[in-house]
Amino acid sequence: MKISASRRTDKRLSETAADRLETIAVNNDLGSGMQVALKDLELRGAGNLLGEAQSGHMEAVGYDMYCKMLNEAVLKLKGEGEEESFTTTIDLNIDAYIPDSYIKNEYQKLDVYKRIAGIESQEEYEDMLEELMDRFGEPPKAVENLLAIAALKALAHKVYITEIKQTGKDVKLTMFRHAKLNPSGFPEILNKYKNNLKMHLEEPPYFQVSLKGRKPKETLDVLEILNHILTDFLSLAEE
Repeated sequence: MKISASRRTDKRLSETAADRLETIAVNNDLGSGMQVALKDLELRGAGNLLGEAQSGHMEAVGYDMYCKMLNEAVLKLKGEGEEESFTTTIDLNIDAYIPDSYIKNEYQKLDVYKRIAGIESQEEYEDMLEELMDRFGEPPKAVENLLAIAALKALAHKVYITEIKQTGKDVKLTMFRHAKLNPSGFPEILNKYKNNLKMHLEEPPYFQVSLKGRKPKETLDVLEILNHILTDFLSLAEE
């Protein structure tokens, strides 16, 4: 049996459907897809995941942070991962970006930024470098630095470094307090770098890296020396 057009138009929209249409009408600009999706999730309900209604929490802290908090809460309930949870940040005095002259399209540029930020291994670094060369040609120094910093961050996370921060010709490597590294190997590493690497047993412990070379005006390559030091730290990682 056919339903007449008049019956379709006279039928009232449900309150939920009306809210969805209003959300789509308001969020019709570029990049609003996430807002629509989150509103729809709120209308449908995300489920009582951990004993409380979650949609309000998600709006308050943001989607990415919400997912991180949710994952940590689940691991905590399972008795897993509580001591493993930490992030790694890097602050170095280095030009690291994608210039317009290298990638003109903003959408492509944002996609490349996102993928570089997600590098987790040397293999992924090499794959990304090869792809950039194939698509856009030889990368300028700033892009090479961006890739190198992403690879360095991945390595730093593997050896339980929470922060790499440069101040002048010194770099501070802050270590996670629950780092699973064999401390008996640190004296040998410290001796290897002599005055360029010092350990401070504070809370949390940290290493001070000097970028001063053997000659008075010489400055060591920050990415190169940090990569060497963190690679040595990796040899102390416990199974």
